[in-house]
Amino acid sequence: MPFTLDSIKDLDAVMHRRALAAERASALYACQRAIPYGPDEDHTLDLYLPSDAVGPVPLLMFIHGGFWRSMRAAQFSFLAPAFVDHGVALAVIDYPLIPRVRMQAVVQACRLALVHLHRQADVLGLDRSRIGLAGNSAGGHLVAELMDTAWMAGMDFPQDGLCGGVAISGLFDLAPVAQSFQNDSLQLSAQEIACFSPLKRQLSLRAPLVVAVGGAETSEFLRQSAQFVRHAREQGAQVGHMEVPLANHITVVLDELAQAQQPLSRVTRELLRPV
Repeated sequence: MPFTLDSIKDLDAVMHRRALAAERASALYACQRAIPYGPDEDHTLDLYLPSDAVGPVPLLMFIHGGFWRSMRAAQFSFLAPAFVDHGVALAVIDYPLIPRVRMQAVVQACRLALVHLHRQADVLGLDRSRIGLAGNSAGGHLVAELMDTAWMAGMDFPQDGLCGGVAISGLFDLAPVAQSFQNDSLQLSAQEIACFSPLKRQLSLRAPLVVAVGGAETSEFLRQSAQFVRHAREQGAQVGHMEVPLANHITVVLDELAQAQQPLSRVTRELLRPV
């Protein structure tokens, strides 16, 4: 299966550019770092708030990728300008990674982060009626998991507690992942594949969802995004589909979501219904 970044032209240069963008944003934007949202050492989030906000502001909670086993929130600080400069708070969450934990704990951590932000909205200066999600790669999968309302009652989270989500370059069927080289470290079980493949189960999506993917990504990412859109629409969900021309698995975030003037970034902010 083609789950690889090797097809990205000038991969090292793109990764270096992403790291420099994160360093610049970290130096320029105030951030409340490592706010705890749960008991695990990796249950923390970084919160960027607009400096000139008057009253509570909408919030985007971003879930990073890394095939559920790598990356950290600080590496995505480059997203801050596209949101805080437009009156939107940005929370980039960390979560415990495989193989230290299993997929259930990864998904549960993301739920805990969302519940925490919703409950602490008044304290943090957030508008709990305008909370949305975005995530890329593994984070795109986790956005789909959180958008499915089946878990919400059990954690006392309102089914209308999200105003929208953007799943970018997501993996919605874990079976092909288990057949790829990624499974050398993930070791996904049959139970995990069955329980955490939103493309293969009934869904209850109450809020609008945008499924985005780079046009230059591998065929599996393109296939899964298109099939997940069809699957969700068949169940009555309000789902948009964006194939971003020329963007690859990294630049779809770095050069599209993180650039305020780009359509993907604008669509994401519009989901939050900013005033």
